[in-house]
Amino acid sequence: MEFIGLLREITGERQLTLDMEDGATLRDVIGRLAIKFGKDLQTRILEGSQIAEDALVILNGKSIRTTDAGSIMMKNGDSLALAPESAP
Repeated sequence: MEFIGLLREITGERQLTLDMEDGATLRDVIGRLAIKFGKDLQTRILEGSQIAEDALVILNGKSIRTTDAGSIMMKNGDSLALAPESAP
């Protein structure tokens, strides 16, 4: 996965590979990132279980907007990019 803008500053990482269990959702991935990098990352991407209106989530080249992150199933090899909307 790739971190863009402020999320890159929060994580101190440009890219990261994350191993998740089968059946993991986008919300699971973001929850795991929050454990590793802090809740600030999670609150910039999610509002409750919904993708925040001011967040940019790109999964396999497609932008995902205001969707329940718990309904998006992740697969091995998925490409994910995360950024606050105001990213440079």
